[in-house]
Amino acid sequence: MKILVPVHQFSNFGGIINHTEQLIAGLKDLGHEVTFAFLKPTAQKPKKVEIPTDLEDGYELGAGTRLPVHQGKGWITDYYSFLNKESIADFVKMANDHDLIIWESIFGFKNKSSESNTDWLPMIEDVTVKQVMIVHDGNLRKLYPWVYRFKDKLAGVACVHVSAFDSAAVMDMPRAMILNPQEIGEAPEINFENRKRQILSPQTFKRWKRVDNLVAAVPYLNDCKVIVAGDGIERNYMTSVDKCKPEYYCTKETDPDASTERLGKRIWDNATDAGMDYIGFITETKRDEILRESLFLIDPSWSKTYGEHFNRTVVDAMKTGTVPIAVNLGIAPNEDGYGSLFKPNENYLMLKYDYTPKQYGSMINKFLDIPKEVYEKIARNNFELIKKFDRKVVAQDYIDLAEGKDAGVYGTVTARFADPAFERAAEEMWVAHFDPPPVATLEDFFG
Repeated sequence: MKILVPVHQFSNFGGIINHTEQLIAGLKDLGHEVTFAFLKPTAQKPKKVEIPTDLEDGYELGAGTRLPVHQGKGWITDYYSFLNKESIADFVKMANDHDLIIWESIFGFKNKSSESNTDWLPMIEDVTVKQVMIVHDGNLRKLYPWVYRFKDKLAGVACVHVSAFDSAAVMDMPRAMILNPQEIGEAPEINFENRKRQILSPQTFKRWKRVDNLVAAVPYLNDCKVIVAGDGIERNYMTSVDKCKPEYYCTKETDPDASTERLGKRIWDNATDAGMDYIGFITETKRDEILRESLFLIDPSWSKTYGEHFNRTVVDAMKTGTVPIAVNLGIAPNEDGYGSLFKPNENYLMLKYDYTPKQYGSMINKFLDIPKEVYEKIARNNFELIKKFDRKVVAQDYIDLAEGKDAGVYGTVTARFADPAFERAAEEMWVAHFDPPPVATLEDFFG
């Protein structure tokens, strides 16, 4: 097959870059021809982009696209302007020369630049080949219900975890839970004896990622190096001199065990004073290099409303033989921490969402003294589990979903009816952003 994978430009891509690269690589592994299309929200006709042969710091060649890519800045490549009619026409012509389109970020058409603009509609509506969209999070109903407008143009909805799968249940469209694609390869050596008392925590700094919970706990860790990677708006707040949010200060209410010298200071400053190392965006290669020498990766994210989600960073750890630490209400839908795929003490070590910073740090201190045999057992369990995430398996699931076959962890399912409240929300958001009614003037009123 000839498959097109479009991705929109964002200010912070998060895991979409990794998902895109590994999905394209998986499709190529299966023998398919894959085209990558980068979409920018500009009205100007695209200019030819010079692709460098020498990569700047932070860039690496993508596993699938083989283009220079940066975790924060995205790809260096030619692009389509989805607010420029000539570029839109070029995209439609190119897209119709494929057998399947997999929309990594269909929600990316809605942004400040596209307000009151529907010029880009032909990029979906004038495409005659099968199209599949991906839901990367549990926010479909809240943030982008308007995509339901394209129900009749989409062959299916691919949801990367349980939260995403559940959020899409409001649509009467074929949907499947298709896991995040990963390059699994052979089981790596665990090398427990050579691992440092070191923890890596890489992620996008969003509120529900709860990086602040880890940051606040750093002063309570014993003889352990904490490396934090990635970036995002919440890190800006945590480190800001004049815009730091109140919850990012150390107080007796948020940290009842805090020492006098830490009270009133930003938790970020307390953490760096205690030795936390912030390294910003890193490449996949650098991430794996750090993981192979670390005892743990920690995913601090959790939410009471978001549902069960497993961030790809957890699998990143497992494929390097590194044991992950995660929070019960993040990786599972219950306080016991038992999810559909991951179980505490079998696949990960569990923190509780409501720990104080001292409890958080004390539990990590216990984990740091994990016996060799326990560590290696968890790592071996994970080698088997992550085969479900193999990029070739995942890539085939996308093909099967598009062709109307069973796909993903639960098979392909379709709700008989769409939720009426969701349909109303979809239409209201579409009108409010893309097609608002004209504003009446005094001249209109008086004729």
